[in-house]
Amino acid sequence: MSMAPTTNGQAYHFNSSTLTQITNLAIYVKTPVELFHMTEEELKKTDFLIVLIKDHKDSEQLIKEYNPLPTSVAIVISDIDMAHVTRLFEMEFDGYFYHSMLEKDIISGIEFIKNGYTYVYPELAKLLHEEYVRIANTLQARPEGLLTDREWDILIEIAKGNNNDQIALNLEISDKTVKNHVTTILRKLDVNDRTNAMLLAFRKGWI
Repeated sequence: MSMAPTTNGQAYHFNSSTLTQITNLAIYVKTPVELFHMTEEELKKTDFLIVLIKDHKDSEQLIKEYNPLPTSVAIVISDIDMAHVTRLFEMEFDGYFYHSMLEKDIISGIEFIKNGYTYVYPELAKLLHEEYVRIANTLQARPEGLLTDREWDILIEIAKGNNNDQIALNLEISDKTVKNHVTTILRKLDVNDRTNAMLLAFRKGWI
């Protein structure tokens, strides 16, 4: 697949001016090169940074040179090698967007992050799950008694990028039951949202 259409070098919908106007946040969309040339003064005035990862060169530069910043940072992943994607996920950015996201999904992701959560676009979650399964080949031992069998089932569904309605349909249980299980899973894993539950399970090789 190719990159989504671009405007002024930016992935379609990832436009600083438009996103700033919609969200009332000081949002900047940068390439890694542009990011590393930002001054401290510019960073202080920034509420939200979106970094465009268009190819392997961008990915490698971000992996090698990035240091945590005093603002929310999300990256936009294009069609790069999944090995690079997994390395980017291990860097624990605040958000992981996909180049073909619709504007409404971008706004939802930004709001989710500003509320203190980590955001992963569902399509990326599915790709990441497939890659971790391919790398691991076999699952690592799951901590005995950590989750029930049903809770593991639901965590796997979350990792596939499915929402509560889809999980309820796939597992033939009610939406309320799914919500209750998700709440319990987050408490048991000591994470604050389903995205971090998924990432923890990926990194531990549990799913």
